[in-house]
Amino acid sequence: MLAWLALAGAAPEPLTLPGFRLHLELSEDIEPDRLEALARPGVVLWLETRSNLLKRSVAERLGRTDATYVRVRPPLGDGVWQQFAGRVQPWVVLEGLDVPAYRRWAPGGTAADVVGALSEEQLARLRALRPQAIRWRPEVVPTPEEWARTQRLSGLEVHPGTPLVACARPWKGAERIRLRVPASEADSSAAGCGFALRLEVPLTISEPELQALLVQTPGAELWARVGNEADAGAAAALVRLLAAAVPVARTPPGAH
Repeated sequence: MLAWLALAGAAPEPLTLPGFRLHLELSEDIEPDRLEALARPGVVLWLETRSNLLKRSVAERLGRTDATYVRVRPPLGDGVWQQFAGRVQPWVVLEGLDVPAYRRWAPGGTAADVVGALSEEQLARLRALRPQAIRWRPEVVPTPEEWARTQRLSGLEVHPGTPLVACARPWKGAERIRLRVPASEADSSAAGCGFALRLEVPLTISEPELQALLVQTPGAELWARVGNEADAGAAAALVRLLAAAVPVARTPPGAH
């Protein structure tokens, strides 16, 4: 979890951050030079593809992210696994997935999407899959039994289809879950429950708006969808803004 620096004084000051985490969901059709501007430390890319094989011009630009997840769909032919190593990992949808067959192929670090109810059967399939990251989108407000099942998962993001009710006190284990909601719902959906936040922001968010948001929600990660080339340009500007806010580490004189 990140700890955002507090602002001091009444006068506006430049945005200063000890670090950031920005998730960007996009298509492999984004022009490679645009993609290169997004593949930076602090960024997690979720890359949609039409096939299971990355274009070489795309694959060459992914190594500098914190992580990149590439959408794959079974059946997985020869050569698919070779493109996954280090920070570049596969991303699957749990529904319809032959988990035992996939596990025989898959490298470590898979990300999995789950939609709908988190039943005991779904939980068992996830635990067998052993994903590094899980994105769960419940279509209705989760039941107490579903929330209890999340305690047996790690790397979980919950992206509810409807705002969640407030809690009278923090919910046990909530700090281990990232709740993804629009930034406008940061202080309303599941208020008081204690979830870590992953906030959906517009790519055109201004520096003052971003500054106010991060001061209001310490520890929040950011998320945005890149749908076209114009979005990619705006996303690159957002990455530059966030990167410029992180002080550059300086080597002390005489250090080796």
